[in-house]
Amino acid sequence: MTELTPEYRQLAHQLLNKECSYRMPPEVIDEFISKGELLTLRRGQNVIAAGEVDDNLYLLLEGIMRCWYSDGRQEITLSFGLPGVIVQPMHCYYGSEPSSENYAACCPSTLLKIARKDFDSLVESNHCFAQWNLRLAQCQLYHYEIRRREIKGDAQARYVALMRHRPEIIRNVSLRIIATYLGITPEYLSAIRAKV
Repeated sequence: MTELTPEYRQLAHQLLNKECSYRMPPEVIDEFISKGELLTLRRGQNVIAAGEVDDNLYLLLEGIMRCWYSDGRQEITLSFGLPGVIVQPMHCYYGSEPSSENYAACCPSTLLKIARKDFDSLVESNHCFAQWNLRLAQCQLYHYEIRRREIKGDAQARYVALMRHRPEIIRNVSLRIIATYLGITPEYLSAIRAKV
């Protein structure tokens, strides 16, 4: 873990202002991110593993993360996170329970780790930050609804929707992982890609 560089500080400001409709004042963003430590993950490395209790928050600065689990036979990818997303398993944060999913880097990724106590303290002491957090939660619910709309139809339609709406995932995530997101085999995904 290392301290936040000026470049990452600037990037964090940009990403947090883009992540939801509410804009935090720069000094509030500085107070939030100054409490964090940088983590670098290699491709495939978990930041949180299923069965662990980790109530920290992670702001994705670079790379792509995925939330996934294994049903005992295969991996199932539930979602992808792009820069600006906050990784915060609610089982751990709210319920103090082990995470039921893994949160892993799909490619080399950089995150800012912020301790729960620092996050909670800022929510309690700063009205702007609390309001931003509420808007962020609303934005995340909105994006879950969009995702449900995007993954309707057959496998080819879902793949085309992913290409259209999130091309960075197509460019940077392995076909094997994309197949686990679409609920198909890598071989079937290769056949779909050949068609489209």
